[in-house]
Amino acid sequence: MIRILFITFIGISTLVSGLINRTETSADIRSEASYNYIIPNDTIKTCLDCHAGVLEHEEVHAPAKKDCGNCHQSNGKEHPLDNVQGFALADKVPDLCYKCHDPKNEEDHVHPPVAEGKCLICHSPHGSPNLYVLTASPTSKLCYDCHDLEIPVNNVVHQPVTDGNCEGCHNPHQSYNEDYLKFTGASLCKRCHRNIRKDQKLEHVHPPFKKDCASCHQHHSSKEAHLTDYKPKDLCISCHEEYVTTMHQLPLVHGAINEEKSCLNCHTPHASAEKKIIRAKEKELCMDCHNESITTITGSITNIGELLKEGNIIHGAIEKEGCTICHNPHASNEHTLLVSSFPIEEYAYANTDNFALCFKCHDKELFENPVTTTATNFRNGDQNLHFTHINGNKGRNCNLCHDVHGSKNEHLIDDKTSFGKWEMPINYTSLENGGTCSTGCHAEKKYIRYELPDSLKIGN
Repeated sequence: MIRILFITFIGISTLVSGLINRTETSADIRSEASYNYIIPNDTIKTCLDCHAGVLEHEEVHAPAKKDCGNCHQSNGKEHPLDNVQGFALADKVPDLCYKCHDPKNEEDHVHPPVAEGKCLICHSPHGSPNLYVLTASPTSKLCYDCHDLEIPVNNVVHQPVTDGNCEGCHNPHQSYNEDYLKFTGASLCKRCHRNIRKDQKLEHVHPPFKKDCASCHQHHSSKEAHLTDYKPKDLCISCHEEYVTTMHQLPLVHGAINEEKSCLNCHTPHASAEKKIIRAKEKELCMDCHNESITTITGSITNIGELLKEGNIIHGAIEKEGCTICHNPHASNEHTLLVSSFPIEEYAYANTDNFALCFKCHDKELFENPVTTTATNFRNGDQNLHFTHINGNKGRNCNLCHDVHGSKNEHLIDDKTSFGKWEMPINYTSLENGGTCSTGCHAEKKYIRYELPDSLKIGN
């Protein structure tokens, strides 16, 4: 009896010792290295004995690198393999993900897969060849599983879309902005389009550009260059409706508007240092085109740039106010887009209405009074020689003697003037207090504004 009890005690001791040693061995092995999540059962195994492939990727999920037990726990159920315990996720997704990752469902706009806790639609839980353990690359392959951009073959496509870089503009999880945009308005666009930052600092900023680039541009693709909604003229008049009426009702429209770039020939769509967001200082802008002779359906326009070149006498109105003091840049009732009436003929009825353009600046007295000492310097004593030339039913046009833009001669006097088909010389000479001219229509004539005292005459 004593012998039996002794043998039983020895057996129990051995069994307990074996169990203790087995437990210690399992714990030691579990802590030895990453990946070795030991599954103690009749035969000791690790997860990687069977699932080594889950970590054979360029990008491996950090918890999977460290310990499978971070996400998986034994559920006591039978494993497909003999003598191996079964496992289940330690928590449901996305709560399991949020044990390590900050919650992605707290902002105003949450992407539906995130809101529904479907993290594994886009991410692999173990490893992937792609950044952020995404299940596909580029990102657009994932996005297009749900979103169809329907981009026509001939469209201009935004570069991030071409690159498949949807997350360049959109947050894939959540955002405080609609469409899950990372930023709103120009703040988003200027992250790539750095010129926007400079333009926003200019003095004159186009309101749509200041508010939101999407006022004029498509995000993904467009039939038009620069991803605009419409062609330039149609895009501009979608806001500037007043010009639709102007251009439809008036007979003459500036040729630049009907060219391909239309309004953008003169205006920048974003911002400028100049008023009306024109691309350059007014005179320089006009000379971009008017630096050569231009033939139009209404006639020929002379090379204005040649007349305004350095060294010439330039019409004061142009020097002070620019071209638009006399010309409408869009459309007009008057020839050459003039803002007021001015006769096109060599001779015209002499009244102020007919020459209204000139009297925006000049004194009407030079036109109305035969005698003056103040209205004009073109006088012989107090005889108003402007009135002499321009009066009655057959008044001579100003441009018979003057070039209205610029000239090599004082007072904008031309070298010659057209008289029918004859290019008639003017032969003007400026004097200290008057001048002379010898045209094809009369012998040399001299005018003196006033007689100098002998003490002031040259040679005395």
